[in-house]
Amino acid sequence: MEFEKLFNDSIEYTRETLVGHWVRWLIFIVLSLPFALVRFVIDPQKIMTGSKIHWEMIPWGYLAILVIAGVLTSFFISGYMVRIYRGMRPAPDFTGWSSLFIDGIKLDIVMLAWFLPAIILMLLLLLVALGGMLWPGLFVNFGGTIPNIIIGLVLLVIVLALLIIAALYVTMGAIRFARTGNMVEGWNYSAISAIIRRIGWGNYVIALVLFFFASIFFNLVVSIPALIPYVGWIVPVCLSPLLTVFAARYFTLIYETGEIQPPVPSLP
Repeated sequence: MEFEKLFNDSIEYTRETLVGHWVRWLIFIVLSLPFALVRFVIDPQKIMTGSKIHWEMIPWGYLAILVIAGVLTSFFISGYMVRIYRGMRPAPDFTGWSSLFIDGIKLDIVMLAWFLPAIILMLLLLLVALGGMLWPGLFVNFGGTIPNIIIGLVLLVIVLALLIIAALYVTMGAIRFARTGNMVEGWNYSAISAIIRRIGWGNYVIALVLFFFASIFFNLVVSIPALIPYVGWIVPVCLSPLLTVFAARYFTLIYETGEIQPPVPSLP
């Protein structure tokens, strides 16, 4: 896998998508605003005294409105990512809003489902951690001692294993859903494994690590102007579409290297 070419193509695609297409970029920003405005609703200095949280000081009504609006608008962004995952070039516009919304919901369900087993076990792990204090008779006693630590460690290992599997498979599953239009195919473990094998597990892991460090670098650079009082928060909101489009294109190219190419017909 040519990683330099992978990055260059993704950067060029991001430039073609946003630079010069200011309406498209503005739509990205507007769709990201609800979650960005949450910071103005919750003031940590007012609701916290030391380590104590004053729950009654939280404006739950405004917070709920922003969160609900943020979830709804995020579906449109996810739907746009589905179009990039399908390999559209030139980059698509924000058209067909109903299909964008529906595709976004489907994509988020596919991605959430990969992490759902780990989430359920994490809740069970929390139950085990609190079990000895709140429900002393909930677990079986061995010699008068509840083996919460052993159970907790076993669950923790399983949770970590599930999180690693989800992290490796979730994006390829999302792109497979986008390419096939079938949500079930987004969870097709054997088919996704075959794609990753054709990519090469070593290449795939290296590509994930490179993207991880690239995203950290981007966020660090963006966080510097975000420190400016009052107006600094605008910079991350305005620049976040760059990383969104780059990531979608980057992983699409990785997926395409693992697709089975149709045979080239031989000349008679």
